[in-house]
Amino acid sequence: MPRFLQGWLADVIRFSQQRPEVYKTRQRPIYSLKRNIMVKKSEGKNPIIAEFKRKSPSGLNVNRDIIEYVKFMEANDVAGISVLTEEKFFGGRYTDLERVAENVSVPVLMKDFVVTEKQINTAYSLGADVILLIVRVLTERELISLYKYAKSYKLDVIVEVTNEEEVEIALRNNFDIIGVNSRDLSSLDLSLEKTERLLKLIPSDRIKIAESGIRSRDDIHRLKNAGADAFLIGTTLMQDPNKIKELI
Repeated sequence: MPRFLQGWLADVIRFSQQRPEVYKTRQRPIYSLKRNIMVKKSEGKNPIIAEFKRKSPSGLNVNRDIIEYVKFMEANDVAGISVLTEEKFFGGRYTDLERVAENVSVPVLMKDFVVTEKQINTAYSLGADVILLIVRVLTERELISLYKYAKSYKLDVIVEVTNEEEVEIALRNNFDIIGVNSRDLSSLDLSLEKTERLLKLIPSDRIKIAESGIRSRDDIHRLKNAGADAFLIGTTLMQDPNKIKELI
């Protein structure tokens, strides 16, 4: 059972636990996000994971053609694509993930509140190359178990942290890709200053991804100076996809 949670987080986790598994025979090869981030860095680019999401609890509400969006991002050399599949609060669907995986040849992240093995089965079946595990919503035991389960599929796993205690959990378990979310999942407040502080606590032998609140090249520069290897950007690109040209 995940950690004790309140408010919208408790609702989203309850909903996630009850979601039915989708099984299909995977056709797509696995694309490594970790490798692609390092390639983009070696080419002197900002490794960006471009996110598709229709809405969010923080106020986003945008309707775009999903395939047009992800193909545009791929053409602009992103390191990966993130697809929100959470239904209740983000308006996502598993079919979004499946369609994206069928149409791009870059790593695809299933962005969701993963709390069960059946969600990982679904991610793999529908073509995801990466899943997200959020330390805030899982016990350490659950986190380790789900991480190992995803790795058994050869998937990359981003372990998301939002404070010093969660960074310590990620480090002591030697997770290789750590995402630092600038948004507090309870209050929904944003703080790039907090993300800068947390990035500096993570050794350089891990892949560090800065998530949320990135709006400009200045933000990327700040976060890169704090140690970020890659940048997950959703709202900014959903509002103006052409912004990718200046951010990359």
